[in-house]
Amino acid sequence: MKKVDFRDKRVRIAVGIAVPVILLLGALFLYYFRSGPPCIFYKLTGLYCTGCGTGRAAVAILHGDLLAALGYNPLSVILAPFVAYYLLKVYIAYVFGRELLPFFKVGRGALIAVLVVMTVFSVLRNIPVEPFAYLAP
Repeated sequence: MKKVDFRDKRVRIAVGIAVPVILLLGALFLYYFRSGPPCIFYKLTGLYCTGCGTGRAAVAILHGDLLAALGYNPLSVILAPFVAYYLLKVYIAYVFGRELLPFFKVGRGALIAVLVVMTVFSVLRNIPVEPFAYLAP
């Protein structure tokens, strides 16, 4: 079996076409069927993880309801633009073979802070009293 050379121009063109098509099909599926994947962590433990509600938040955003999206998972809605920009940057750099978008420096402290915020968010959203109950999806 022949190995795929990811530097090959034909592979980059194929990825350049396939990724937007897959994203569009995924967005259409979420828009029309309003169903994201179930959370395995929640099914196994009964606890909400950091990502619980992200699928429903994505559906709400696709339908133009930002307030509902914030109700399902405020952290994922806040972090989504940063993650989307980073993935777009990586996609463009791969397809075109060079860096075209600028990127902000992310230090070790910022990464640790994000992990701490995600952990605290996960703990708080599982406390069944107000105001923490509002963090549950």
